[in-house]
Amino acid sequence: MNTSKDPKFLVDHQSVASLINQLHEYFKDSHAHYEVERSQLMSKLDTVDQERELELHRELRKVEAEISLFSVLSDALSIADRILHTRSVMNELGLDNPLYRMHCEAIPDGDNKVSIHCETLPMDSAEVTSRN
Repeated sequence: MNTSKDPKFLVDHQSVASLINQLHEYFKDSHAHYEVERSQLMSKLDTVDQERELELHRELRKVEAEISLFSVLSDALSIADRILHTRSVMNELGLDNPLYRMHCEAIPDGDNKVSIHCETLPMDSAEVTSRN
């Protein structure tokens, strides 16, 4: 049995590095969203009867679990994002490494022609420097 597999990345118009960056932002924003939701629930606690208070406490536990989950995911992806965008790693791997290459898609143009569509995301040298 061959357990060695070539890594494949199937997201159009993105590199692995850019996807990690976007996922980090998503989980960071989700964490912030649930922090606000927790704050809103806590502000209601003083104004409700005992039965509603128990319900709010259940909702709070659920929201706090979401906060914990998104916090861990955000932290993990932040580490990966920082490592992938440090100058030393980029120099070591090279920008032609599959981690940094955009995935392209073939689009049929008709007349038996296919055009290749790739989007490149410019990387500002100041951004690379600031992440080191």
